[in-house]
Amino acid sequence: MNKKMIVAATVCSMALAACNAPKKGSFAGMDGEWNITTVEGRSLTTASGQAPYIGFDLKQGRVYGYSGCNRIMASIDPKTGLPAFDKMGSTMMACPDMETERRVLSALTKVEKAQKAGDGSVALLDADGKEVARLERRSEPMDYAGLDGEWLVAKVYGQAPKEAEGGRRPSLTFDTKAGRLGGNAGCNRVMGALEHGKDGAQSLTVQNPATTRMACPDMETERQVLSALGEVSTFGRLKGGHVGLFSANGMLVMELAKATAGQAE
Repeated sequence: MNKKMIVAATVCSMALAACNAPKKGSFAGMDGEWNITTVEGRSLTTASGQAPYIGFDLKQGRVYGYSGCNRIMASIDPKTGLPAFDKMGSTMMACPDMETERRVLSALTKVEKAQKAGDGSVALLDADGKEVARLERRSEPMDYAGLDGEWLVAKVYGQAPKEAEGGRRPSLTFDTKAGRLGGNAGCNRVMGALEHGKDGAQSLTVQNPATTRMACPDMETERQVLSALGEVSTFGRLKGGHVGLFSANGMLVMELAKATAGQAE
């Protein structure tokens, strides 16, 4: 093969590679998880208190999230760089109110472009450039040491915990240097070991959470707190300064608010 043929073959090979390379598109830089705050200009509510969200893993070419009742999943088209929302799959649970989910899924199937706003939010636009949904970062990374100290349990599985008669307000105390968790689950003292960093800087698990053995008139809050602790997989800073603890499938299982002197007594 002469030099001209080699050069021509090289140019063709480079052109072909360029054509097949995944395009960045308007979703570039959107890795991570985003709350879906509005659809068609209207805010969203769910009976569970869990906000619908969507996650983008651009490296793996996948989209995942929660639409108000079911988990959703889709791929990212490497040719266009766009999520294939028209081929989106979901689990098949039935919930008491499916209206929010219906609105979310309907909006996502119209998405053709993402447009970043100056406040950090992102507008999802249809083919005509009309906004069909608005996204806000679900959480921001935070240092593990930022968990140190006492936190009130503001929400468990999207709901404010009930303060039962004879119990205490649920609170958690993190000692990141010692790798220990303490606090009160609503009736009993709770304790466990913390494991951080196994799957990244924001990964966190509570190893073998245990409690003392007192009985209170209502143990439901304590059951919820212990169940949530057993699911914790990651953590992050929420909008407004609270801390979110998330399960492996991305659900916000617990929301913590920094305690001030005497609040958890």
